[in-house]
Amino acid sequence: MKRRFMGSGDGLKLQGQWMETYGSTYSYRGFLLSYRLFTADTRALTYIMTQTDTFPKPDSVRKGLAEVVGYGLISAEGDVHKRQRRIMSPSFGPAQIRELVPIFWNRANKLRDIWLDILKESPDGTINVLSWLSRATLDIIGAAGFDHHFNSLEGNDKDELSAAFKKIFQSSQSPGLLALLTMIFPILRYIPTQRKREVAASLASMRRIGTKLIADKKAALERDDKMGSNSQGRDLLTLLIKSNIQSENAAHRMSDEEVLSQISTFLVAGHETTSTSTTWALYALAKHPRVQRKLREELLECGLGDEPGMTELDKLPYLDHFIRECLRVHSPVPNVPREATHDVQIPVSKSYKDKYGVEHNYISLQKGDMIIVPIMTLHEMKEIWGEDAAEFRPERWERLPEAANEMPGVLGHLMTFIHGQRSCIGYRFSIIEMKALIYSLVRSIEFSIDPKILIGITVGAVIRPHIASEREKGNQMPLICKPVSVI
Repeated sequence: MKRRFMGSGDGLKLQGQWMETYGSTYSYRGFLLSYRLFTADTRALTYIMTQTDTFPKPDSVRKGLAEVVGYGLISAEGDVHKRQRRIMSPSFGPAQIRELVPIFWNRANKLRDIWLDILKESPDGTINVLSWLSRATLDIIGAAGFDHHFNSLEGNDKDELSAAFKKIFQSSQSPGLLALLTMIFPILRYIPTQRKREVAASLASMRRIGTKLIADKKAALERDDKMGSNSQGRDLLTLLIKSNIQSENAAHRMSDEEVLSQISTFLVAGHETTSTSTTWALYALAKHPRVQRKLREELLECGLGDEPGMTELDKLPYLDHFIRECLRVHSPVPNVPREATHDVQIPVSKSYKDKYGVEHNYISLQKGDMIIVPIMTLHEMKEIWGEDAAEFRPERWERLPEAANEMPGVLGHLMTFIHGQRSCIGYRFSIIEMKALIYSLVRSIEFSIDPKILIGITVGAVIRPHIASEREKGNQMPLICKPVSVI
């Protein structure tokens, strides 16, 4: 019997195949024969994602995340998570994101100009868009997140914070066998390795730089308070510190250690996910010329100029439909795990039969059982999206099938940013950032791809592309680019 790692590309395909064979709810044995529940039942998933105290992240996942980002919003659970989210939520409101849009335009238009300059010199017009988008989104989260200017698009590869983050993220993207075993046997964390020494040094750098960033912002806020003026800082970290200081109940405030953890949380959550999603969006345009032409027509004829505001961007219907279809077909995160804290029965919308032929209208779990929330599979289900579920078609968002109304998700009908109290707090930030990047690039550049190239997926912290015949070269997305000729 062939065994597959369920987090791999083959494993993701197998999930869908098993669902076709066994139905939307089934169980299987995972690593070391541990129990796994797979369910694509929308009622069950809504229950799981809203009962956050009953279904937190597994301890092994939380500890692994904490080693990278500390105990920030991503790795915190229970009352700690609720307290942190309460303090951070005001920083991610529509008005606050609107203030950050000029940063998005600065980097989006800079990237566009760099690519146009490359195309003047490049004979074949091929650009690895993944690499460049990673630079652009790093610059954006640095400036918008904590007013730190990486200048990665300008070729600055010597920024200490950037180098430290990249070292840590690369380590988490490609865990070795020891890292996988450590999730099961925590004592293995104490085995010294070269990778751990490098990560420890990078974490120390991030901690030192982050501590100074926080101290500087606190000092600026104190000066403003003494002078009776308002700080002009609009970055997320400044807003977070303000909100934390203004909390009337001292017990509800975050400690300096928790605030420090949010810097690496911003980097992890706001960098690679958006760059990867935007890369897949450009790939979708390259593979679907009709969609690309229709989108470009809307963006050129809308009369909004080079830098529309957030409200104007959100009023472009085809751009919105295109982004949603990209997040459906190319979800950056394939699955999220949850673990039952006690024995529990989960309601389902559709009854199912167990292996003995007994029909059930609930799922019984025991304490410690793991649940796989299958984001990618949900986004591909014909029962939800119709017979053309596998087709990339932005027009579907003009009138969704009735079944799509049952889909949970903070961004309507999509699980990309999940659902409930653990939903992505920065989803507005990510959507507007993607829209700005696509708006700027598509108005000026046409995208296509060499038909001989087969793009595969690398499943890590996010789903990234590689050339199937060039796996050894790592993740990349080479697209053929050509300046748009506007008559």
